[in-house]
Amino acid sequence: MLLFFKLCPLPAIPATGVVLRVDSPGGDALASDLMWREIRKLAEKKPVVACMGDVAASGGYYMSMAAQAIVAQPLTITGSIGVVTGKFNLAELYDRVGYSKTLLSRGKFAEFLAADNRSFNDDEAALFEESAKFAYKSFRDKAAESRGLPVEEMQAVAQGRVWTGRRALTRKLVDAVGGLHEAVALVKQAAGIDQSEKVTLMEVSRTRTSPLALIGGLSGSVAIATHEKVFI
Repeated sequence: MLLFFKLCPLPAIPATGVVLRVDSPGGDALASDLMWREIRKLAEKKPVVACMGDVAASGGYYMSMAAQAIVAQPLTITGSIGVVTGKFNLAELYDRVGYSKTLLSRGKFAEFLAADNRSFNDDEAALFEESAKFAYKSFRDKAAESRGLPVEEMQAVAQGRVWTGRRALTRKLVDAVGGLHEAVALVKQAAGIDQSEKVTLMEVSRTRTSPLALIGGLSGSVAIATHEKVFI
């Protein structure tokens, strides 16, 4: 997330365009939404093309759809426009280990997610369902807006469904099937650079693989085109 907050000003690089490499199965809904917002703001200033890796689903697609165009590999796993959420009830585990937990709270929903030693009551269950539906509707509607599709058409391909890159193309979830070469070509086209002109790729960020990074799920790298024809 901090990558995009730092990337948008690009003080040291007179960037002409950006290729955003996305390889992520998703993650936190709020983090995905914040990154979508920052990429949209960047795309208002210069061409941004998302280039999907092996997986760009759920939060990975959320990030990608902020770009002006999306390129996916034929077998990229993408889509998954949906919300997965839940709540642990550890009461039985606590009983087995002899652990007792008492919450002191004030307010109708003060224990909404804090009470892991019991199930939701009726009011909490209703609020939880409403919150999940709101998060899904927000994701779906922003996907429709980003892709220039009617909400009804996006609903038909959303609902948590996953697609290969090739199938996503026929459902208007991506714009082209290919890789970095095709993404760079789209940035050139949007930036008014002749396709025959050579450019230099310069990587702004490189994700370090670690157990925590794999668990977190959100990763990406950024490529930028400057007036000197440098692409990152």
